[in-house]
Amino acid sequence: MIKSDPVRVAIAGLGDAGFAMHLPALAAIPNAVVVGACDHSEERQKRAAAKWKVAVFADAADMIGKSMPDLVIVATPPDTHAALCISALEAGANVLCEKPFVQTIAEADSVLAAAARTGRRVALNHEFREMPIFRAILDGARAKDAGELTFAQAWQLMYMPPWNEHGWRGEMERRTLHEAGVHLIDFLIALFGELPHAVSCTMSSGGMRKGESDAVCVVTLEFSRGRIAQLIQNRLCKGETHYFEVRADTSNASFRASFGGRARVTTGLHRSTIPHLRLDYGVSGIAWRETGASRTFLARNPRDPRMFATRGVIERTIAAFASGAEPPASGADGRGVLRVIDACYAAAASGSRVSIPLDD
Repeated sequence: MIKSDPVRVAIAGLGDAGFAMHLPALAAIPNAVVVGACDHSEERQKRAAAKWKVAVFADAADMIGKSMPDLVIVATPPDTHAALCISALEAGANVLCEKPFVQTIAEADSVLAAAARTGRRVALNHEFREMPIFRAILDGARAKDAGELTFAQAWQLMYMPPWNEHGWRGEMERRTLHEAGVHLIDFLIALFGELPHAVSCTMSSGGMRKGESDAVCVVTLEFSRGRIAQLIQNRLCKGETHYFEVRADTSNASFRASFGGRARVTTGLHRSTIPHLRLDYGVSGIAWRETGASRTFLARNPRDPRMFATRGVIERTIAAFASGAEPPASGADGRGVLRVIDACYAAAASGSRVSIPLDD
């Protein structure tokens, strides 16, 4: 059997995503080699070179021109994504872009047009789909014995007011759904297997600020056959942080995942008066199936779930690009998520339900 050459990978951006997720993920992939990494920060360059022994650059164009990558990972702030994606595509590389994909539908169309023009591909790192606990929910809800998916909920609770954020996150005008809510919306779309045809949304500062704010978001997504999903993001919660929680209800069971450390013992009586003792333990998250009072363990996350999941995304994306198959999350998928997020903000601004044309 002929052994293929490793895929040459370059990384644009050495912040948290590039340094803590993509570089360690790539180090664990045998058929990938990092040929360059760039960042405008000299400190970040030195940190990456020291830890991962990679060639570093201050400029993306210089990196791409000198390292000649097959794949460019874009892990810079969102306002730079479109230009970097297009530059990489025009240089002959495929692209794996961090979320959020781009800032506008027009930018998404420009990137996808560049991919079509150059014959290259664009994928996104929606890594939550690849985490063991969320993969278990997707697989479980789609299984024949689960029945029909009827309703889903996803929520995030934390204390992170948008007005306290610094850097590029604090500069985003529409932050909450774009920056973190994108994970929840992408997962719900993947769960239902389609875009919603309409959304309703309410946003509020919780009385903490005058004027508009998306510190608290309550979203309803309407899917085909009368199926509904609800999303809640509360960035003003002073209680225990819940970064990503999901419940998917089917006609035969309920599937539940909790992302983050979970160690809990419960005891008591169910409605049937049967005593119970239950232990939930997951260092970085756990998933289970419920049928009435009966609970079945499904999956547990590893200690570094985002890096682990990013590795899975990269491996599957490389394989898809080589075979011509669809990657785990494509650029077109990212455009669809952006359409839904835009509709949510439009619904919040108008106070009305907003339809999403499915033929756009």
